[in-house]
Amino acid sequence: MNEPKNWLKERLGNILLATDLHQNSQLALRYAAHLSHTLESKLRSLYVFEYGPYGQSVEAIDHVPSRDRTDAQAALEKFVYDAGYEDITSQVVVEETFVTTAILKTLREQDIDLLVIGTEGVHAGLEHLLLGSNTESLMLGAQRPILTVGPQVPEITEKEIRYQKVLSISDFSLASTAAVQYAFALGETFGVEVDVYQLVSKTAAKDLTQLKRTAAQYCDLLRFADNSLPGDWYDIDYQLSRIVAEDDLASKVSEPSNLLVLGVQPASFLQRHLRASLAYRLLADSKSPVMTVPANYAGR
Repeated sequence: MNEPKNWLKERLGNILLATDLHQNSQLALRYAAHLSHTLESKLRSLYVFEYGPYGQSVEAIDHVPSRDRTDAQAALEKFVYDAGYEDITSQVVVEETFVTTAILKTLREQDIDLLVIGTEGVHAGLEHLLLGSNTESLMLGAQRPILTVGPQVPEITEKEIRYQKVLSISDFSLASTAAVQYAFALGETFGVEVDVYQLVSKTAAKDLTQLKRTAAQYCDLLRFADNSLPGDWYDIDYQLSRIVAEDDLASKVSEPSNLLVLGVQPASFLQRHLRASLAYRLLADSKSPVMTVPANYAGR
């Protein structure tokens, strides 16, 4: 890794806030704008709207923007302005079957590096979060980092956000190595400590021989991915000392003013528990934003 801030600039140069215009999205906008300012990145805002009964016909026949579109554009621009920002590009797109479909299409077409979303809370009796219940689909389908500002993140008034520390949450998997690099670079950029945590199942924790073998493999993978990280991070005993249980992790994420960074992929522990509990609990319970990074994500 070259100079960490420049490393991040190269990988997060184009940021998109996808908003449903709810209050918590304004908080997400603050975090997105702060990161954009820090990295001198481009920041755009996106609102996915639905046609009314005549909107689609008006645009198809008359070839002019419908009232639905102009109202959606005005609402998005007011949302950005009310949050205290005037120079952020605002864009509306029509819903294409699912909100996630429209967002993912925009990510691809506009070469977005980081998606930022704000979630309102748990609904339907499950750990599903608003943007509808689309958080999981976005995390799995975006194929790029996502910064999620959950419902427990405290409101802030100042534009300058100050993090206390970055929490790097891994599981000894290949998926984690890309996220660890982002965690380190973010900590260096914001000038804060990075706390490393390794999450393993209770069953895996009992097999010490296999656990040490897994930790050794992880350290080798991490060194191969980036040999400029802190030396302790390549040490097997250090990584084993950073193992944390799920319950203990819950207490860690209850601390405000941090930034959580974790990796996701179908084969990882975090991914296997995404639907059932863990990642959604992190998003639902964390008092700090959560950045998820896809496995093997190399950025630009």
